[in-house]
Amino acid sequence: MGTTLAGKQADVEVASLQIGFQLEARRLPLVGMSYDPRSDVLQLLVGDLSHLIRAPRELYVDEEPLGLITFQIIDAEGVRQIITLREPLRLPVPHALLT
Repeated sequence: MGTTLAGKQADVEVASLQIGFQLEARRLPLVGMSYDPRSDVLQLLVGDLSHLIRAPRELYVDEEPLGLITFQIIDAEGVRQIITLREPLRLPVPHALLT
């Protein structure tokens, strides 16, 4: 995984006519992505979740100026997997911890 995606947090959503819209993961750290051409499976590792996309057929990528990246992957059955990557929230250190 390249440095561009390292440290991002991921939302994983699944949408189809049969199952509707389902949120699989929300703001989990992206650990890795891999594709196995022999089994035709794309594996997305976010936090402790291993999300498998079997027979991916189409891939769309949208990158926005503030670092938000969205992948939309459509499998052979027409199920849409929407993966949104964003920078983790960087909250300021509380003043009490600085003294």
